[in-house]
Amino acid sequence: MKRDSEAELRSLDELEKELKSHESVVEETISITRSRMDSGAFVESNESSGGNMMSSSSSSHASSGEWTSPIDVTFITSSTATQSNLRKNESTGDLFWAEINKDSNGRQTIQYRSAATGLTTELTPEPFIARTRVHEYGGAVFSLGSDFVVSSNDADCRLYKIDVATKTAVPLTPENKDWRYADVEIHPSEKFLICVREDHTVDTPQTVVNTLVVVRLDTKEPNVEVLVEGADFYSAPRFNPVNTHEFAYYSWSHPFMTWDHTQLYYGHLEISEESSVKLVSQVLLGGADKSNEESINQPRFAADGTLYFINDKTGFWNLYSYKAGSGKDAELVLQEPYKAEFQGPAWTFGARSYYPLKSDATKLAASYIKDGLSHLAIIDTKAKTMKNVPLNFQVICSVYASTNGQDDVLLLGVGSYNVPLQTISYNLRTSQYDVIMKSSAAEVPNGFVSNPEPLTFKTTGNLDAYALYYPPTNADYVAPEGTLPPLRVLSHGGPTGAFESNLNWNINYFTSRGFGVVAVNYGGSTNYGREYRSRLRTKWGIVDVDDCCNAATYLVQRGDVDPEKLAIVGGSAGGYSTLACLAFKDVFKAGVSHYGIGDLETLAKDTHKFELLYPESLIGPYPAAKALYHERSPLYSADKITCACAFFQGAKDKVVPPNQAEMMVSALKERGLPVAYVLFEEEAHGFRMPKNVKAALQGEVTFLGRIFGFKPFDAVPIDIINEDAIGK
Repeated sequence: MKRDSEAELRSLDELEKELKSHESVVEETISITRSRMDSGAFVESNESSGGNMMSSSSSSHASSGEWTSPIDVTFITSSTATQSNLRKNESTGDLFWAEINKDSNGRQTIQYRSAATGLTTELTPEPFIARTRVHEYGGAVFSLGSDFVVSSNDADCRLYKIDVATKTAVPLTPENKDWRYADVEIHPSEKFLICVREDHTVDTPQTVVNTLVVVRLDTKEPNVEVLVEGADFYSAPRFNPVNTHEFAYYSWSHPFMTWDHTQLYYGHLEISEESSVKLVSQVLLGGADKSNEESINQPRFAADGTLYFINDKTGFWNLYSYKAGSGKDAELVLQEPYKAEFQGPAWTFGARSYYPLKSDATKLAASYIKDGLSHLAIIDTKAKTMKNVPLNFQVICSVYASTNGQDDVLLLGVGSYNVPLQTISYNLRTSQYDVIMKSSAAEVPNGFVSNPEPLTFKTTGNLDAYALYYPPTNADYVAPEGTLPPLRVLSHGGPTGAFESNLNWNINYFTSRGFGVVAVNYGGSTNYGREYRSRLRTKWGIVDVDDCCNAATYLVQRGDVDPEKLAIVGGSAGGYSTLACLAFKDVFKAGVSHYGIGDLETLAKDTHKFELLYPESLIGPYPAAKALYHERSPLYSADKITCACAFFQGAKDKVVPPNQAEMMVSALKERGLPVAYVLFEEEAHGFRMPKNVKAALQGEVTFLGRIFGFKPFDAVPIDIINEDAIGK
């Protein structure tokens, strides 16, 4: 079904006009709630009560889903920013990072904070877009030099050298929109850099070419030369600061993903006076045996020339070290393998879950996840010991080691269920920290943020599976006696990924309205080791479906939620699990797919290079297993779906193209089921623009309200095809 051929498909412009007509009414309701919050009328947060709803002695009775909440779409989109890739100039103390904020309208910028003045300014004014689309997911968009940064510009796909003092941007690479760049590593001499280039000259998943390239910084002419080629993918080129002719990187090839099997190389360069750079030799440090899979990521040199990296060959992602010339093979930094994950899946470039200390290169600051919970530790690689650092945060998403005078400090990305993601400077000597920047300027409203309960529940085969349950939480309301809340079951994307207990405004948008929400870390999720992660091998559409259904059933049996108001929601791969649950099980009464997959065969034939053969490990080889792709595809079992479904989709999505949603919409429409479709013309994979984030949130809660029989206080118009079939 073509996007422009169906009059019933709702355009974003139409939706936006109607949204505006409702803003005054909604804002009036919100302002009353906020004024009560400002006056201290709200009770304290729900920590002491384990996240249950507030006492009815101080709360009004209203049906779940109709509660008024200060966590509205304006609150979410106007108060949050996405910050990443933090870098520090150790000579000046200046900080640099990538940011998308409420004023950038989805455009990623590079921000610079002067240590001398404390002022923050943007280095990349419009039309510069600090973004890379290598692998489609990007990451590590810029790198820091002594007085400049090098960044990819999504507007023309070129690399630019940006002078910090003047903000002057000079192109380093030739004018060619078919070439994309990422993961820049500037040589200590600052005469050249090495980075990943992705060549889309012949733009099909089978013909896109990835290489490591050299770009000279000391010439006025744009330039690029291939350094390493042959593998399907490359990542993390890193120079040895002791011998700057040495560097490390890792690569991998189809059918593997980065969490399946990669190869780590240690290379030696020949660098001429004219900065001509050639690879003289290289040694394979890990990943030689592709039949014995090991995922190696995050190579990083310490100041003494020791190479550290992460490998999961023992079953968990653990830290290893290698010293060239020592005569020793790479070895664990601890005495024994540790059953914890020292990193997550490498979907993007630039992950930083550990860092060598500046004062002592034999010690590492490292974050790890054990049993689903984040921890921070200092590892002494000489003594092979690890000591946890007391840190009252539930999520640690990045680690960078620096100094403050004589003290070691860690710049950490941290958060908790009631603390927005923020960057702190943690002093290892004093155990004190300062907040450097926050992802949200809003104060977390007391009594409106749900405290997740970690769940371990039984699933198919009497195996354990994991989830986080967020109960309805609103200081002003309780549901009428004898009623139970609706439940949103969340299936995460990836599918190789996991939910963590960081503050999630989208989840609290619903829990503060009276929903229960359970975020399911089904078999195949990360954070629980390779064995758990491998449960999804050839079982996508089975294991994830069973675990999502069993999580909902567990909460119904426990008496937490209404069995007649169960909805499942997911995005991307999570959208596939959502649709598969509706097609293959009879547990849910509604579904919401955000850029989800309906036809696995179309995914296998119409995707991008990075995930070209990802379905092979999840389902089977295509086209040999074509029948299995059909069997697992919700589209071909749409006749089994018996409930309403809504679809939210980006028109420019190349990861999950719009035709995936449109085929499902067409199938459900023909079956006479209630179905809604909202297409965002400006969006790709995931929604960045505030107006679209608003439309998706309000559209979803309104849709669920229509299906479950309640009216949210901030309901908006939404077109539902076959609306007269609701409740039948």
